[in-house]
Amino acid sequence: MTDSKPTDKRAHTVLRKAHWIEWTTGLICALLVTAMILLIAYHAVTGSDGKPDIAAIVLRQESASGGYQVFFEVENKGMRTAAAVPVIARLMEGEKVVEIHEVTFDYVPAQSSATGAFLFKANPSGYRLEIRAAGYIDP
Repeated sequence: MTDSKPTDKRAHTVLRKAHWIEWTTGLICALLVTAMILLIAYHAVTGSDGKPDIAAIVLRQESASGGYQVFFEVENKGMRTAAAVPVIARLMEGEKVVEIHEVTFDYVPAQSSATGAFLFKANPSGYRLEIRAAGYIDP
């Protein structure tokens, strides 16, 4: 006769304590998530009364095929996003407008910037270049 031992095939639980690294990682993650939630809540409460503060500045000029490119940046220092932002550039000779162009940005987020370029036929370095944001729409 064969000697057989009864085997217990039921599942059993192994108890062990969590390692200190697991606790530290969990605590750091919980603090980061809490900080992000508080930051988002702060911006939601304080940012609603703000308005866009838009300015346009020239970054650089380069010659291109068929003309000249003037690269610029539109910066929104305000606490609110601006939509449909038209930027107008004029090449002026005294009080006479030599060339005028307009670029419209779909949106410029709060406390952010966007870049673009104007394409001129005339060399902008020979004229006075005026560039400005002409308005915006509240999204």
